[in-house]
Amino acid sequence: MSCQRTQPNLIEQRINHISRHEPSVQAFVDGTFDCDRVLDAFAQSDQRLALNGLLLGVKDIINIDQFPTRCGSVLPAHLFDGPQASCATRLLKAGAVMAGKTVTAEFAISDPGPTRNPRNLNHTPGGSSSGSAAAVAAGFCDIALGTQTSGSVIRPAGYCGTFGYKPSFGRVALDGVLPYSKSMDHIGLFAKDMPTLATTIPILVTDWQNTENSPEHRPVIGVPMGSYIDIAMPHIRAQFEMIIGAIKHMGATVKPIILCDDISYHNDTHDLIANAELYQIHKSWIKDYWKIYKPMSRAALEFGQNVSNKTLVESLNKARKVQSWMQQLMVEHAIDAWIAPVAPDLAPEGISTTGDFRMNAFWSYTGLPIITFPTGTDDRNLPYSIQIVGRFGGDESLLNVSRYLHQVIGVGKLPLAWSVDQPALGK
Repeated sequence: MSCQRTQPNLIEQRINHISRHEPSVQAFVDGTFDCDRVLDAFAQSDQRLALNGLLLGVKDIINIDQFPTRCGSVLPAHLFDGPQASCATRLLKAGAVMAGKTVTAEFAISDPGPTRNPRNLNHTPGGSSSGSAAAVAAGFCDIALGTQTSGSVIRPAGYCGTFGYKPSFGRVALDGVLPYSKSMDHIGLFAKDMPTLATTIPILVTDWQNTENSPEHRPVIGVPMGSYIDIAMPHIRAQFEMIIGAIKHMGATVKPIILCDDISYHNDTHDLIANAELYQIHKSWIKDYWKIYKPMSRAALEFGQNVSNKTLVESLNKARKVQSWMQQLMVEHAIDAWIAPVAPDLAPEGISTTGDFRMNAFWSYTGLPIITFPTGTDDRNLPYSIQIVGRFGGDESLLNVSRYLHQVIGVGKLPLAWSVDQPALGK
């Protein structure tokens, strides 16, 4: 398909760029990006709307009218039919233009799709929201919807050098989304830059309250020490400490605090809950379709099937206690937000894995809101990124803190992997 036109305007240049580079990146589900449809929708967009003309990608476990939901699977698509998700409706009503459905790992679990990282095509974009992160990083979309159960928004945003957001649990409705875990699932957002993220979040989140900190306010930032930060590779830790130094230099208070004795204990409990609830979603389909599930999906479902109801209830009670403890800890230490690397290492080479979730799952487990942005690249053009983690329900304050830290750090301003003036992609 080609949309090449004589002396194309800006949107036509973007569409031509997608047509040219999508075969390498493979961010979109086959057949869901149609250049003529996008151009027609853009021409009809309302300039008075907040998201007027922004190109939108939607992860392929989220229902959207006129597009089948396939969930990265070969199971029959009719199994996933349903009304359009309200999260997508909010963005479309605000003027966003649907570009296409974006690739997901099968059922948002761990079996990757074909998507590659636009910063370096030899590396994974992360997952499970692989296509959404890659589409924004490549300049195919301005914003994209994803989901996170463990780290499926924040990690791919970090790997691809985009801006990402996971809300407090429950602040964005999950209707119209095929569940993984009803207790751990979150809608997420990717954006090309901080202003776009800041404009889009209030449209996406229920009951958003516009608040701004006074210029004199300097946030108190917690650094999760001990078993959590010890996961990070030395070069990740070194770059992170440079960021902490920049924050201190600008007058913010930084408090190193031991987060927990053993982060793997909490990550394992999170996994148990998520996979037990995953099995409940899929158990009616397994009899007929087991052989066509992908290997890592089958392993997760087998794990979940072996979790007794008693163990699941006990684990959910543990989670609630940890969630309450975390909220109290932040209040007791007057912490406005935590800051941490997005993952123990940069994006792995190859596309056989979606990466390491161990520095993400705890924040999904506790339901806290997160914003991530890039802080530089290595010599392979792979992004470093940090995640800013706010108080539960305090998404408005988190946005204020994140905008402040982004301004303070300064280096979190990676260009898109493509622009009109610099159309090269990857490395």
